[in-house]
Amino acid sequence: MNDKGQGQPQGPKYTIDIEGTAYPWDKDTITTEEIAALGGWEATVGVIEIDKDNNERTLQPGEVVQLKPGMGFSKKIRWKRGHLLEERLDRELQMLRSRYPTATRDGMWFLVPDYPLPAGWSHAKVNVVAYLRAGYPGTGPYGIYIPQDLRHGNEYPENYRNVAELQPPFGGTWAFLSWEAEQWFATAEPQGGHNVLTWVDGFATRFRQGR
Repeated sequence: MNDKGQGQPQGPKYTIDIEGTAYPWDKDTITTEEIAALGGWEATVGVIEIDKDNNERTLQPGEVVQLKPGMGFSKKIRWKRGHLLEERLDRELQMLRSRYPTATRDGMWFLVPDYPLPAGWSHAKVNVVAYLRAGYPGTGPYGIYIPQDLRHGNEYPENYRNVAELQPPFGGTWAFLSWEAEQWFATAEPQGGHNVLTWVDGFATRFRQGR
């Protein structure tokens, strides 16, 4: 005598909620890349996990999420594309400090004390500030915030504004030196493309140009 239901197809073990759409899933785990593939975007765009209390965190590349009974719609564990900017900026600050140990951050502003300058400038070292515009990291930074008394050969630098329109939150009055990198290509993982560290390193290119 056959057991009731023997041979009947079994449904999926889990329901995965990705940006409001339910996806069936049979495995007990799911990776960052699998979530992105189900949702229909490249893994480099990033994946954000939202827990039942609406706390968000960015999944790391290759991270394996262990699914549990009831996970999905019932517990409101869900995912969406993107990355959390604050997490990224904290990571980028640590990267910046690997070369400039005294660097600090206030929101979208990064202060790098004692940045070395080549010969010809009025100071051997100065404090510089990088500001990340809206849309970062897709939109690259622009300009270098410098002290007002910085000169090259006793002259003002070219493309220079003595009082920056936006003032960094680090005290004093800052000048602004217009400059932009030749190219900007950021990735979901900061170390995989351009980032604050590569941007600040690039200041040396502008200062080597002289006035």
